[in-house]
Amino acid sequence: MIIGVTGTIGSGKDTVANYFVKKKGFTKIIMSDFLRKIERHRKVKPLRDNLRRLQHEIKQRYGEDILVEMAISEIAERDLKKAVVSGIRYPEEAKLFKKKVKMPMIFVDADPKQRFLRLKKRDRQGDPKTSHEFDHFDAIEEATFHLSKTKKLADFQIDNSKTLDHLEKQIQRVIKKLKI
Repeated sequence: MIIGVTGTIGSGKDTVANYFVKKKGFTKIIMSDFLRKIERHRKVKPLRDNLRRLQHEIKQRYGEDILVEMAISEIAERDLKKAVVSGIRYPEEAKLFKKKVKMPMIFVDADPKQRFLRLKKRDRQGDPKTSHEFDHFDAIEEATFHLSKTKKLADFQIDNSKTLDHLEKQIQRVIKKLKI
């Protein structure tokens, strides 16, 4: 089984994906890791703006489905029976995954203030440092990735605005519905 996880920045996509890894034996595939690998090869810092530009560039050159194909190829090459793909962004990617591998999709979101505080805590280079920067950053993310459209394609929605326990209960409900 392959499960997709998408959502807003700082919402907890990797936390959800890691739950499937730790509790259900899934292997995590992170979409942006394919971009980071290319950036390392080019000796370019894998900052979010650079990754956005690269993603646009390779989609223009190789087609809209390039990252989806890379993820599906990795899953096939590693003969993974259970994979969770984290960081699906564009609605086109979600549609392609659903079409090619019949993948259920989980959309993770959280209150913007919570997401901002998480980004500050993780302190990744390129993340916004002020709430004003976050608001601008969030608007760019929506304009670039059209996450509101991707959200409509999700089979499940999780609100990660509360506690970890609350998040895990929502994940467990998804697991029950998927009969994993």
